[in-house]
Parts: sequence; C-alpha cells; structure tokens
Amino acid sequence: MASTRGQTGNLNLLHFLFGVFLVCPEGGLCLELQPSAPEVLLNPNSNFTVMCSGWSQVTWQLPQDSRVDGVVVANQGSSSVLQLFNVTWRNSGRYTCEEASSYQSREIDIFIPGQGPDEWFVPLGPGVVMKEAEEDTIPCVVSDPRLNVSLYERPGRMAVTGTTYEPGRGFTGRLNDTSYVCLAARGAEERESQVYYVFSVVVPKVMEVDLTVSSSVLKQGEVLTVNCTVKDTEMVFFSWDFPRRQEVEPLTDFLPNRIRSFVNISTATVADSGVYVCAVQETMQGRTVTKNITVTVLDRGYVYLWPSGEPNVSSLLHHTVEFSVEIDAHPAPTVLWTKDNQTVATETTSISTTHLTGSRYVSTLMLVRVQMDQTGNYKATISNDDDSDEVVFNLEVKAPPRITSLTEVGSKAVLCVSEGAPPPSVTWYTCHSTHRCSNVTGGWRSLSAASEGVSLQENTTEMEERGVTQVRSVLTLQALSALSAVRCEAKNSAGRRARDLRVLSPSLLSQVAVLAVVLVLVVIAVFFLIILILLWRKKPRYEVRWKVIESVSPDGQQYTYLDPTHLPYNSTWEIPRDNVVLGQVLGSGAFGRVVEANVSGLIHSHSTTKAAVKMVKPSSGAVQSLMSELKVLVHLGPHLNVVNLLGACTRGGPVYLITEFCRHGDLVNYLQRNKRTFLQSDTHAKRSVHTHRHESLSLSVCIECECLSPCSDSDGGYMDMNKEESAQYVAMQELRYADIEPAVYETPYTPPDQQEASSLLLSDSPVLSLNDLLSFAHQISQAMDFLSSRNCVHRDLAARNVLVCEGKLVKICDFGLARDLMKDQDYITRGTSFLPVKWMSPESIFQNIYSSQSDVWSYGVLLWEIFSLGGSPYPDLPMTQEFYSALKRGYRMTRPEHAPHDIFELMKQCWEEKPQSRPPFSSLVISVGNMLTDDYTERYLQLTENFLKGENPAVVRSRLSLSRAAEELTDRQTDAHGSPAPQVKINLSEAEPQEPGPSHGTYIIPIADVTIETRSSAALDADSPHSSDPAPNAPGPQEVTSPEGEQEAEEPAASSCRPEGEEESCL
Repeated sequence: MASTRGQTGNLNLLHFLFGVFLVCPEGGLCLELQPSAPEVLLNPNSNFTVMCSGWSQVTWQLPQDSRVDGVVVANQGSSSVLQLFNVTWRNSGRYTCEEASSYQSREIDIFIPGQGPDEWFVPLGPGVVMKEAEEDTIPCVVSDPRLNVSLYERPGRMAVTGTTYEPGRGFTGRLNDTSYVCLAARGAEERESQVYYVFSVVVPKVMEVDLTVSSSVLKQGEVLTVNCTVKDTEMVFFSWDFPRRQEVEPLTDFLPNRIRSFVNISTATVADSGVYVCAVQETMQGRTVTKNITVTVLDRGYVYLWPSGEPNVSSLLHHTVEFSVEIDAHPAPTVLWTKDNQTVATETTSISTTHLTGSRYVSTLMLVRVQMDQTGNYKATISNDDDSDEVVFNLEVKAPPRITSLTEVGSKAVLCVSEGAPPPSVTWYTCHSTHRCSNVTGGWRSLSAASEGVSLQENTTEMEERGVTQVRSVLTLQALSALSAVRCEAKNSAGRRARDLRVLSPSLLSQVAVLAVVLVLVVIAVFFLIILILLWRKKPRYEVRWKVIESVSPDGQQYTYLDPTHLPYNSTWEIPRDNVVLGQVLGSGAFGRVVEANVSGLIHSHSTTKAAVKMVKPSSGAVQSLMSELKVLVHLGPHLNVVNLLGACTRGGPVYLITEFCRHGDLVNYLQRNKRTFLQSDTHAKRSVHTHRHESLSLSVCIECECLSPCSDSDGGYMDMNKEESAQYVAMQELRYADIEPAVYETPYTPPDQQEASSLLLSDSPVLSLNDLLSFAHQISQAMDFLSSRNCVHRDLAARNVLVCEGKLVKICDFGLARDLMKDQDYITRGTSFLPVKWMSPESIFQNIYSSQSDVWSYGVLLWEIFSLGGSPYPDLPMTQEFYSALKRGYRMTRPEHAPHDIFELMKQCWEEKPQSRPPFSSLVISVGNMLTDDYTERYLQLTENFLKGENPAVVRSRLSLSRAAEELTDRQTDAHGSPAPQVKINLSEAEPQEPGPSHGTYIIPIADVTIETRSSAALDADSPHSSDPAPNAPGPQEVTSPEGEQEAEEPAASSCRPEGEEESCL
C-alpha cells in the first residue's frame, strides 16, 4: 500500500512539473507551491508536506527556531520538498521558497495553535531588531492567526499606529529607535510578547575592506603589523588566518567611521612569513569580504639592481640626458651617484630617488643641457647594512659643428673658423652663377687642394676648456672673377653646418660703396618725411566750438550737426576794407589773433564804431573754420547777451570777422581783478548798522557795447591771452592802421552822470556785490536760452568765454582762436582738438555727445567760477586719470564760499548724471531771475527793448540781411514760374519787444513780416528754393576766398558725431 502511494505521489509530481513547464510564461512567476494555499492551520502532532517547483534550483528559508527535529527539506533539482513531522506550536511561522536565478519567492504561513497563552507567541530570536531603513518588522509571530494582536511602545505603553500586521511575519512600518512589545488577546485573556529592541544601523551597499602591512618584506627582529579595516559599517565580524595563528591573537578597535582589526608581532621571525588572510562578515545581510597579503621575513637584507637603457650613451650638446636604475632592496638603501669617482654636483644636475611600493625603488640622474665637460663615466652605488651593488653608465657629448667666422683675409683669401666634437672636417665650394648660387646644392663646385688655381691650409687646436676642437681653414683663389661666392661646410658625426660669402673683385668695391651711401641717404630722407607728415597730421587744428543741431537719433545718443559751411551768407554783411582801421592786438593765439579796430559806416555813412576784428594767421590753415564761425553768427542773429556780428571782410584779402568790442575783457579775469572789492564790500556790509543797497543796483548796459568809459583796475587786456609784440606781426596789404589810444584801459574810474547811468544795466564801478554775481548768472542763462532756442550748442561755455562790457553787461562768445590753447592748462589735447574737460559733462567726455543738456552742465561749472570769484574748477583734483575716475564715481565740487544755497542747489541740478534730469535753460532763467530785484528786471526789459529798436550795428545789419533775403526770394520765384513775380510786402517796422523769459525765440531780432500775394495757384504749387540760397549772380559764399584767393572746397551738408578717440571731432 505504501509503495502504491509513493508511485501515485511521484506521478502527481510529474504531472505538476509538466503543467508548470507548459503554463509558466516568459517573465512571469514560475515558482509553484503544492498545496498553493498561502496559509495553513495544522493540528498539533500532525504531519505536513509542501513542494516548491521552479525553472532552476530552489531553496527554503525557515523560521529561526524551526531548525529542529521534525523538519526535513529534500532538494530535487529545480524542486524542493518541505516536510514537517509531529508539529508543535514552535513550528508556526512563515516558510519562504526562493529561486536564486530569478530572485523570485513564494511564501506559506503555517500555524499550529498552542494549548494556552504561554504558547501564543513563537520565540524567533533574541528580541533585537537592527533597522536598516525607516521601515522594518517587529517579528511578533503567533501560533494561532485568530488571536487579536496589537503593538505598543514599551516606554509609556503607547499604542503604535500606521503599521501592517501579518500573523506569520509580525508588525511592519515606520519604527523608532526604542523598545516595543506585542499584546495578544482572546476574550478576557491577554499575554505580552518578549521585548523587542530596535536599533538603527548603517549597512553600506558595498563593504570597503582595506588590508595593509607595515612592510611586506622585513628582516627578522623587526616589528610586523597587519591592519584589516572596514569603513562605514557598524556590525561586522573579523576572522583571521595566518602563520602562527594559534600563538598570536588579533585585536579590534573602533575608530571614527571605521572598525580595525590588526595583528601585531613585535619581533618577527622567519616563521612569520606567509599569507595573511582577513575575512570580514557583515552581520545584517551576511555578506563576507576576504582580503589577503603576503609577508616575507628575511634573515638578512639584500640589494638587486636593473639599469634602464644602454650603459653607453651618446648625446648632442645642450640636450637632456637621463640615467635611471630600478632597485629592489631591504632594508631601505642609500643611493650615491658619482662621475669619474667624484660626487656629482647637484647644482648642475637633478637626482631623485622614488619609493614605488614595498621594497621597490627607482633612482634617476638627469643632466639638463649637457655641456662638453660632462663627458665621462657615471656610477650609481646602492647599499644598505647587509648588501650593496653598483651600475656604471658612459656618456659621450657631441657638439655639432659651428662656423664661428668666415671672412676675407687679403684680396684673394678666405678664412673659415669652425669647431665641434668630434673635430669637424672642412669642405670648400665655389659658385660663379648669381641666379643659381641661392640653391642649396645646384651651381656649387667642390674645391680641393688639387684644384687648379686653389690652395688650402688647415690647422687644428684643442679647446680643452670647452671640450671642442677648433679647425682653421684658409682658401686662396689665384684667379677671382668679378662676382664669386664661396661656401665653407663643416661636418662631423653630430651634424653639418655651412656658410656662404660673396667675394667681390676690387673693381666692384667702389661701385658698391657709392650705391650703399646713396641708399642710406634715401632711407633717411624718407624716414624724416614720414615723421614730418605724422607730426603735421597730429597737430591740433582750430575749430568752431559752436554747433547747430540738425537732427537727434530716437534714443538721444547721437546728434547730427549742420555743416556750417553750407549755412547761407548774405553779402549785406560785407564791409569795405577801407572802412576798417586796425589798432593794437588784443589777443593772440596759435591760430590767429583779435585786433582792436575802428569801423566806419556800420550804422550810416558817417558813423564810426569801435569793434574787435578776428583774423587767422596766414600759416594756420584755419580760414575755413573762421568762415564757419561767420556763418554760424549770421544764422543765430543778434542778442543782447551775445557778442554779435557787425560785419565781415571776405573778399580781396584775408578773412576778417568783425564783432562787438567789450572793453573789460573776459569774466574770469574781471572777477579776479576785482575780487578784493567784493571781499571788502562784503566785510563792510557785515559791520554796517543798517543795510543799504549797493550802488551797483543802478545797472547799465552799453547798447552798442563800445564801452569807452574808464575802468580803474583793468590791466589793459581784452582777454587773458598772450600779448604779441607788434614787431612780430606781419602787416597785411589793403589795410590801414590808426593810432587808437590804449590809455582807455588805464583811465581811473569816474562815476557816470545821471543821463549816462540811466543807460547802464549796473554800475560800472569795479566794486562787486552779490547782486552783480547774480546778474552775471542771469544774463548768461538768457544768452544760453537764446542759443538753445536756435538749436545751437556752445560746447565751451566758461567764464573765459564771457566778455564784460560797460555797466557790467556780459556777453557770451568763443574766442579760442585768440587764445594759446597749447599752453592753456584749461584745455586738454585729444587728437586734433582742444577739449575743456573741466567744463565738459560726462557724456561729452566719455561718449562725445554734445547737446543743450551738456551746455547746462557747463553752465553749472560757470556758476561755480562766478561765485568763487574767478577760481579754477576742481581745485582739489589733478588733471590726470584721477579726475576722470572721480567724475565717473559721481564726484561733484563743493559750494563756493560766496554762493547762496539756492545758487548751489542750481549747480547740483546742472550736474545731474543723467542729461534729461538737468533743468533746461528756460527754467534756469526763471530760477536765477527770481533771485533778483524787480528794479533789475525792469531795467533789463528796458535795455532789451532799446537794443532791438535802437541803432545797434548788429541789429541794423540784420534788418538789411532780412530785406535782401526777401528780395532774393521774390526774384527766384519769378524765375521759377516764368510769370510776374508775386507782390512781396516787407514790413520793416520795429516790432514790439517780447518780455524776456524762458520761451524760445524771445531774444531773436524781430523778423520782418513777409507777405506774398500770388495771382495764380501755380505759383503756390511750385517748389521754391531755400530762401537762404544765393542767386547765381549774387555775391555769396561762392565768392569767399582764402588768403591765397583759392575757392573753398565744398563739403557734405551734415556730418554725424564720430565716436570718441577718432582724430576728427564732431561738426
């Protein structure tokens, strides 16, 4: 019966395996349990069998305490049978079948209920849980799955939630490092499990084990230490195997982040030689890592050598040579290198000995850039206390041949001196074909002592101090052609060198010498010519500072200026040269001068007006710039606070520009001369019991600015310019000179009578007051508002370019022509331009941008000059890179001593970093005007009205220019339409002056009302030419000539600003 059951069981197993093989899909779960129920409840003392089958070998994992009698596992290839006999409650738990090849597993929970509460919990270990991650399992396995089991933290008996309970495994979840206990209940009965202690441990994925030895080779009697160290692992077990294991006990110590087990033998013997094996087992996962090392203990030391490379070495001069020896020695050896039995000098060589590993070493001798005297035998001696050995290297240094000299000796002999090691051999060649001698080999014929007409002499000298041999060879040619070439070639085993020499016959020597002298002179002449051209191109040129803006880019970063040469010039401004009587020179500069003159016929035929005449020096080449300045002044028109144009002489001689004359010179010198009067009056005012207005409130203006009244402190100068002696001035033809009294500059000041004082803006007394300084600031803002309204940029607004007339009337100008800019410290040369950087805004200095906003910055600096009484700006900064760096950092000048706080606030507004943040001149006119009295404002309005309606030459000639322009417009329209000209009505009646203020166009001379009446609409549709273009036959710019009488070249109408750093500045 038993045999039949066995056969039936085997048949069932075959059927089961066959089904598995047919059903198991690729990649699916191929493990099968029979029976397949995940949980089985057995009776005590019963038997149970379960079979596990797979594709490869399978094994069973049993509960810890089930490895007792009554549990049998039978492995049969890819299947395994688990059999339980006479089971008890201790056999309860989870049984797992695993397939190693696929890492698959199947589990079955088997329970055998106990007889009482003491048999509820199955003991599965010591109660210590080593936690590797945040989640782990408390193995509270019970014998009966029907029990109610809960988990508590032992301290405080707090119930644990968030865990999963499986009767065959226990509680799984997030566990803390503390102690736990399980509680099982059935009805009224309860029982606690053993206490489980949870600890967190670090278990690395890869266990790092390092096995080291103090020395793998050592002599007996020395200390032997073998260390076995594991890193970042907390629970390990060490096991050792080595010779004399029973006599020596390994020790273990715990170091930071590592555990070390070591074997220490204080006195090693030959018996300690062998293999030392350290096995490290990680207790959590059961992994084991094994390392071994071989130790040799010798009864005495040794030395073995292996030289690298050949023992005989040949090297070229100045090459690097290296001798190397590999060493195996114990104990550690000493190394000594010698040359010819002398210790090698370390300052000319490099010796290094490196410990490779264990008893292996390498020693190297390096000779860098070997010299001839380093030829010889080099020996390396290696020794220790028990043994020694040596290696010898032989070095031969070769010097390639070098030809030190190849010269002619006499008229037919050539000497070649060469040297080298070994001694070089010398070979001579000659060549008579010029075009073939440049070839390395072609065209050259070898010479020997047997050659016809050739003799050779040679001697050899040993140069012992340098280790080379010198060879002197003399070649004598009996017959020498007109042009021959000889070659000396030196050759030895280290190389070859050759040098050629052209040999000339005596007849050609003289010709070559003459040709060489001529060539040298030509080169010198060309060199000096290039230098002169460069100096001429770099020489700064005079240019007009005032520019008229034509257009502005949308981003406001690029301005296009109108070419002043294309501005119109009306011939009504021409003055006959006979009407100009020149006097003394008022100022002279590098490019021209300003001369005092009496001009007749400016107002009417019998009038005489004192004026200032600008002219350029004949050699300065600045005629075009002066003509540009003339046209800019014509374009602007007259203004009370501008040095106005009175006329010009542009034909039949040099160009003269005639402007108003201001007798007190420039403002900066005026302030400096009269500084003490301001200080005295200011001190007196502080000491006075009562306050009264200074007499300077009775302000004045010299309407025609002839300013003939005396001035006490004047030094007689028109501006602070270099006075030029009249003897140095070359008189020009077609000019008449008159003796104009210079004594007006030294005449003591006398108070004006009542009628004369009423025509002045301020008192002409040299005594200055705060109201005078405010008046200067107000008048200059009026003038700059006028320029801004005409789209004109000054670019050089400073006190030196402001002139003072009688009644302390000030006028802005540009007299750089008559100032020695090369010596003026206020100007810096950049390219071909002079730049007043102390008065320039940051965008003008660094970006080459000029606008009305940049003039506002300069106006702020001018205010500082006025209220410092002629002081030089930035007194604390040198004109070096420090100045530019300070300006970029936002440095600004402090308040001048005599400046009111309101004025200083205006200065700071003018010095805003962003141009758009600065106030316009129209606003500055209002701000400064509000600081003055109503009496002053009324006087200024009255003087403006008198200026525009009076007989000022500038106003009168402007009216004539407007009349001529209207006539030319009428004539052109008649010519264009071929029909009767429209009726042009010109109203030259004087217009009512507008009240001075910030609005643009306020101070422009009233333009005549021009009314054009037409008889047909065709005239209106036709394009009329620009009113300023002269008629073909009308006198105009086409007739303007330079001093040489040549016509000026035509230039483009406008040019845009070039970036900073280029030679030419912006027009």
